Amino acid sequence: MKKILKFMILALVAMCGFASCSEECDHKFIADDHSADLVGTWTCLQADFAEALVISADGKVVSTGVAFGEYWENVQGTVKVENNRLTMIFEDHDNYEGHFDIIPGMAFTVYNDEGRRFTYNYCKEDLSDEIVGMWVCTQTPSGKAEDMLIQDFQKDGKLITTGKVPEVDDFVVVGNSTYKVFGDLYMIYGEGEREVAPLVFKFNVASNATGLGDMMTVTGFMQTENGVVEATSPWLRIKEGLSFNAKPYAYNTAYISNVKGGKDEDFSILGHPFNMANVKAGDFDMLFHSELFCVDLKENHIKQLFRANGQDIAIDIPITVEGNKVTLHMGTEDTKLQDVEMYMFQDADACQLHMYMHTDAFINYFANMEVISLQVEGKIGSTQAEIDAVYANMKARIEAINVSFVFKAIK
Repeated sequence: MKKILKFMILALVAMCGFASCSEECDHKFIADDHSADLVGTWTCLQADFAEALVISADGKVVSTGVAFGEYWENVQGTVKVENNRLTMIFEDHDNYEGHFDIIPGMAFTVYNDEGRRFTYNYCKEDLSDEIVGMWVCTQTPSGKAEDMLIQDFQKDGKLITTGKVPEVDDFVVVGNSTYKVFGDLYMIYGEGEREVAPLVFKFNVASNATGLGDMMTVTGFMQTENGVVEATSPWLRIKEGLSFNAKPYAYNTAYISNVKGGKDEDFSILGHPFNMANVKAGDFDMLFHSELFCVDLKENHIKQLFRANGQDIAIDIPITVEGNKVTLHMGTEDTKLQDVEMYMFQDADACQLHMYMHTDAFINYFANMEVISLQVEGKIGSTQAEIDAVYANMKARIEAINVSFVFKAIK
């Protein structure tokens, strides 16, 4: 009832204004004064535009952003709202005026007479400290099975990136980039390239979102064959660097994706039947749990212990570590075996170890294990032809796979 009454009063006032307004009532109509509602940090991220605005109570505004490849940082200006129109005037003369709508404490939208619309979201907290640390993503926007990124956001603004990145065909370790956080946007700059527009991403951090710890959700825009698309990816906070003095780990579970089989028929891995046409993560549970598979990670080698067909087998493998990329030099003792390049990372408390393999790593690793097992059982010799046959058999049945093995520390 109060809302109806208020509406009727406003309607009558408006009618009187139209009927009798003259030079005596020459005034500007202001529906609401939202000056106080604008105070704070606001961010906008669109396909070709990103901006962070910091607005103070005295009507001053500081802008940082990217538009059509051009970058600006900490540009001073003023902002005011009048007649439901917002006007921003900046010292670089790149001004803006448009119709204004706001949901206080949540978001506001401005759009100009040409119909260009910008929506800014309110940032209640400063996220600069939240992003600091090491994060891993195994579901990169490219969707490629072998792509994986580990990013180390250091407190001094340095950013170290390890992994396979979209549009790059090789593993990279990038240690010469920096980053800055503006509200809930972070911008990545290349070394000596401040005149080049940075990459911009929107993010939020959820503390203890999973049993593995903190999760960060990152949204950005990427170029694809179908044009520029919005992409969102999940990131898990992990231990900064590998801890080599942790307790041994026992196999716990596996996660697989992007599986594509070759021949639709069973084949053996350590005596267990697999068919890549319908393989499931549970198949690896049966394999590793029954074989009592354990790993012990040391600074320059990794020891693997397992039981294959009733035979206890221990392998001490030299390793090299580059970022979170770990190369298993399985060919050191036997040059006929293949080296394996994989990623390893631990959760924040080092109570879990993840071994992440893409297709080539998976084939080489399990073909190596199969060769060792068959040789222990006396089923094959050590000739190159016999060993090559094992690799060929594995490759024929696995066209693509993306797998992460999770090990838990043994108490």
